[in-house]
Amino acid sequence: MGIDRMGVIVGTSFLFSEVFKGYPVQTVSTLWGSADILEMERALIVLRHGRKGEIPAHRVNHKANLAALKDSGVRCVIGFQSAGSLKESLSPGSLVVPDDYISLVSIPSIFEDNHDPHIVPAFDEPLRQSLVKYLQVRKIPVYEQGVYWQTVGPRFETKAEIRFLSRFADCVGMTAASEATIAQEAGLSYCCLCSIDNYANGIGHPPLTEERFHQVIKENTEGMENILQLILEDRSELTCPS
Repeated sequence: MGIDRMGVIVGTSFLFSEVFKGYPVQTVSTLWGSADILEMERALIVLRHGRKGEIPAHRVNHKANLAALKDSGVRCVIGFQSAGSLKESLSPGSLVVPDDYISLVSIPSIFEDNHDPHIVPAFDEPLRQSLVKYLQVRKIPVYEQGVYWQTVGPRFETKAEIRFLSRFADCVGMTAASEATIAQEAGLSYCCLCSIDNYANGIGHPPLTEERFHQVIKENTEGMENILQLILEDRSELTCPS
């Protein structure tokens, strides 16, 4: 079945997007704290890093962000992510819909005691496959598989760390694994679309710098905004598990 009301989580590159023009930012309270959202006709948008982008990756309140979506009746969530490439063949400007993730530190949870269940962590496969097909039908090039490794941030990784990470994963970021974990614990379907905005430290050329990172994000934002606009206008082909 098509998705009636969708949840979308976006990063700082969307803060001044024309896609959201005319929709005021609201701060909503949840059991886990507050989240900044924009309520559209058939979608609820969460501003991952706050209304001014003031919340760094290691301080994002994933529990509140996902709770805001669940409390509003959302069942399916797509996270728009910025990621670094761990492979020379995966160049900046590429799009990846990861099929698995690694997160070994700072793993959040909404479970509070020893009697709560253990999830078997994963991206939601039906939603993920649906997103891949949606992009392919529209001739948008996308890598339909990949392993996402989440680090803590807010700093980039050292070259030695990247050499290690690159043995096991394809891209690196700071938020998708936490979102996927909390979403699954909350009973929400979640997958993500990663924009490869840089080569990780020590991978490819030119060398990673903060200035270059922000420059490429700016270049890639238009493409991500176009995809989001498409999804907001027509998501009849996106399916959400009942």
